[in-house]
Amino acid sequence: MSDSNAKKVVEAADLLQSTLRKLIVSEQGIHAETIVAAAARMAGTALFHAMPSGLERLPEESVAVSDQTNEEGQKLTRLLFATLRQLGHTAIDEQRLGGATESTSLARLSLAETREILEPWCQKIRAVCDLGWREFADAAVIATANLIHACRSVLAVHSGCAIAVYGMVESLKTVPPKEAAVS
Repeated sequence: MSDSNAKKVVEAADLLQSTLRKLIVSEQGIHAETIVAAAARMAGTALFHAMPSGLERLPEESVAVSDQTNEEGQKLTRLLFATLRQLGHTAIDEQRLGGATESTSLARLSLAETREILEPWCQKIRAVCDLGWREFADAAVIATANLIHACRSVLAVHSGCAIAVYGMVESLKTVPPKEAAVS
């Protein structure tokens, strides 16, 4: 990735975090599980849009699984952990996440609600930062890691990681609504 493209990705991550902090809030404030799940879900959704796999022709909300989604999802997960390591979280046991009990069920928004609220904003951020869906997926993962780090006093980093990985996989393997699938 070129330096100018990397700067655009970081800028998009910052804009997404700001957007999430404004949109994913209730009377009680920001709910850590919801904001982490929302960012991760948008990373998976963006990656879904980036893949020219024919999966988008499936009925919305249906399960879409392919070798490509598995491989690309693993790349997102590696970027999540690399970003968290850069933020000082070096003791994350990635192997234990498979047995984690945390999932996006702890979030106060469903996948469909998250997409409905955030996808128009993600498209705007992509346009402002001049990024494709794949680069925006990276930006959303970086935003997710930053939010896990920011919420660490109320949500254990390991728990945040489990929610994030679940959210990325859930959204990457669930066909978004057709009107949301704008390139």
